[in-house]
Amino acid sequence: MTNKPMYPFPKAVLFDWDNTLIDSFPTIYKAMSEMLSHYGMPVPSYEEYTGHLGLSLRDTFPALFGDKWEEARDIYLGAFQKYHLETLSPFDGALELLEFVRNNVGISGVVSNKTGFILRKEVEYLKWGGLFDAVFGATDLPHDKPAPDAVFACLEKAGIAVENGKPAVPVWFVGDGDADILCARNSGCLPVRIASENKDGEDVLTLKNCREVLSELYSCRQTR
Repeated sequence: MTNKPMYPFPKAVLFDWDNTLIDSFPTIYKAMSEMLSHYGMPVPSYEEYTGHLGLSLRDTFPALFGDKWEEARDIYLGAFQKYHLETLSPFDGALELLEFVRNNVGISGVVSNKTGFILRKEVEYLKWGGLFDAVFGATDLPHDKPAPDAVFACLEKAGIAVENGKPAVPVWFVGDGDADILCARNSGCLPVRIASENKDGEDVLTLKNCREVLSELYSCRQTR
């Protein structure tokens, strides 16, 4: 049996939003189903849809809808905005995790492929704005995840230097999707995937939920 690697206590923690801190899949699936039905397209099962990569609308809709992709995007966003605040549901332990990061790490941010203005509306609705130094969503910058643009923008806003394409200090990137892991790798952060089992390899720290992330951070702080 190999010993569990020791991870450096971070100087910043960046988070994905949907299905990392917030249980969003039911609302996303409902809105996507309405949009696909509008176009007479087959609707995947809930289980099939939860396995998607997690790319942004502007990176996926053009291939699906061609020159009508912006129309499809607007239909989806309209459906999503009918439900998203009333169904907004933080995961167990999410708030405690964010408070620990704010009080003990000091720097945190959100890097999401949810459309930026909707993302910030949700952060404001939960009154979580004071827990983050920066919040970036899809279309806020030239490229969405898995490109590193938003990670570097968060670090710049927080005053953390980027040297040779990676942070000058340890930074954790916590997410659930493949786009999150790729983004972490592309930006030189430690990839932390919230999942039931490790499917990525030794370079990824896999933890089951927000409370396990909190426990890991606490352990790293104790041993630094």
